[in-house]
Amino acid sequence: MDGERPPSDGVRNRREKLLGLRLHLSLSRRAQIVSLFFLVGVVVLVPWTVFLGLTLPPRYDADHWRLLWTGFDAALITVLLLAAWAAWYRRQILAAIAMVAGTLLFCDAWFDMVTSFGHRDEWLTLLTGFGAELPLGVFFFWLYRRIAMTTMSVLHHDTSEVPRPRRLRDFKIVQLELEALGLDGDEPNEPSS
Repeated sequence: MDGERPPSDGVRNRREKLLGLRLHLSLSRRAQIVSLFFLVGVVVLVPWTVFLGLTLPPRYDADHWRLLWTGFDAALITVLLLAAWAAWYRRQILAAIAMVAGTLLFCDAWFDMVTSFGHRDEWLTLLTGFGAELPLGVFFFWLYRRIAMTTMSVLHHDTSEVPRPRRLRDFKIVQLELEALGLDGDEPNEPSS
């Protein structure tokens, strides 16, 4: 089938014996429940968002405006420092940090730009949003995709019999079989085990 070349059984068996575990591509019942929970959250948020759009006042004076923005910027600084650390030491956690950093940068650009419309500093906010925050956010999302694609490609190459998917959304969630690790599903994973 189009040049598909499954790895030999001998290589796979040696790898599984060496690692002492077996990987599989299926969702547990718990993951299915979490997925359903997310879907219910969307169903609840849609009418809530419409309600807010129809009922919120067009103007609102916040009492803790400085705390809001300095707190948000402090969180963004912390995430960017974590990203620098993870990139410097080439840690896998950089993928998750990149998603958080990209999201925070997009949120920062959105709130900065929307709250500046009609004010004298609108042009400066648009310039920093489109010139710095959004491109940096896109970079972090690209970085996440690159790390995830590389990781999943290596894992897929090591464990699968079909060609690796070309898009990130086509990769399945990979779980370790707890029985192969000698753990029960209810036991917490301890670093010593």
